[in-house]
Amino acid sequence: MKRSTTAALAVAFSLTLTACGGGSSTKQAAPAIAVRTTVAENGSIASTTDFSGSLVAVHRATVGALTPGRIDLLAVHAGDRVAAGTTLARVDSAQYSAMLAGARAGASAAGAGSAAAIAGLQQAQSRYDLAAKTAQRMGNLYTAGAISKEQRDQVQTQLEVARAGLAQARAQVQAASGGEAAARAGVAAASVPVNDATITAPFGGIVTQTFVRPGEVVGAGSPVVRIESDGNLELKVAIPLGDLAALRSQRELPVRVDALGNTTLLGSVRSLVPSDNPALRSAMLRIDLPAHPGLLPGMFARVLVRARSTRGTRVPLSALVERAGQSGVFVVNAGKAAFTPVESVVSDTHFAIVTGLTAGTTIAVNNLAELTDGAAVTVVTQ
Repeated sequence: MKRSTTAALAVAFSLTLTACGGGSSTKQAAPAIAVRTTVAENGSIASTTDFSGSLVAVHRATVGALTPGRIDLLAVHAGDRVAAGTTLARVDSAQYSAMLAGARAGASAAGAGSAAAIAGLQQAQSRYDLAAKTAQRMGNLYTAGAISKEQRDQVQTQLEVARAGLAQARAQVQAASGGEAAARAGVAAASVPVNDATITAPFGGIVTQTFVRPGEVVGAGSPVVRIESDGNLELKVAIPLGDLAALRSQRELPVRVDALGNTTLLGSVRSLVPSDNPALRSAMLRIDLPAHPGLLPGMFARVLVRARSTRGTRVPLSALVERAGQSGVFVVNAGKAAFTPVESVVSDTHFAIVTGLTAGTTIAVNNLAELTDGAAVTVVTQ
């Protein structure tokens, strides 16, 4: 009986060991992570530096009053768009208009006097012509003995009187013409303050500031309205002298305006002039911008300058990952991912030049957050 019990216990222990062994054999390894890969290559990246500035109008002017007086009309406000020739403001011109009316009346009278003088000259010329013909005929008769010396002398006297009258008429015409010219000049002079009383826009653009209100008295030259053209804008940027070499051969540069989002405009370099202040150690870059909806003076913008090209091992930015504060890539080899530290030298919007990696190495470009050093991977094409 004792032998049978011992045998039963042995069989039970054997079964227990068998069950435990079977549990160990069913443990499964972690599934492989599907990744896409690319090959690091030799390449180059042109490093880009951006410089900030503000848009300003190429054409801008502070329009002032040419005629002194009281402002009786302010036709615009800040923010208004105006066309060339638009009335901006007007100075009360009643006094100047009265002076102009007087000048015109004087010119009219001078014109009438000139016309009368010309008519008098024509009459004097006719009298002289008649006297001259009469004197010639009477001279011939005197030579023929047909008339007396007294008769001939009387006709000669009449000729001299006609000659003097003609000279006087000519002088009167000359004086009248001078008076008429002076009167016309007076009209022109009196017209100036009347015309200048209306202040107009010298070009189309946006009113950025007004300096007066209706009822205020202004002097000649007082500022009234400031206008900036919104059709022709330029970017003004201060460039450090150390960066000028990259710009000297540039004729066009990309410009990014923050208010337009990701829109990049191609601007034309107008000038690059070093500052006359040596302490600034900079040059002023001026770039003409193409017309674009939404561009306004005062907007913030950046010009993108390609400084130099750097060659080395180039990888996509999508392949870079950070582990424990260290930047690196996952090298894929024989179904395993190995974290390899790299250092980025320069980058653009798509690629980076790195050190610590050899061109021709296969690296993972997706599912990087799931990868760990030594993780099993499966390479997929999509």
